[in-house]
Amino acid sequence: MRGAALAKEVSHVAARFYRADGIDLALVPLLRETAAYARGAGDGYFLVTLLGEPGTAYPLDLRAPGAFDAAYLAAKFRLDRRGYGCTPEELAAVLREVAADLAAEGTLDR
Repeated sequence: MRGAALAKEVSHVAARFYRADGIDLALVPLLRETAAYARGAGDGYFLVTLLGEPGTAYPLDLRAPGAFDAAYLAAKFRLDRRGYGCTPEELAAVLREVAADLAAEGTLDR
């Protein structure tokens, strides 16, 4: 990458790790400062990653009901391929639990 312009944004945020029903997730809050790097996501969004599943990361607003739609999750996390450790419906259920936990700690009230 010689001569390429390098853009960098550093934010110190608390990553969260969850395990529920055999699904391991990592969540990284996406702040306004990093929105340009995450498909326009900003405050209230989390980069959700299925640990151990390559290519499964997507920014989600866990306050939005559409974030728990199984068909939407299947498409965004590419869960239509064989070999994944969870179904879209299982992921939706776990994300609902995670969103409830985040709401209880006040993180979604930004």
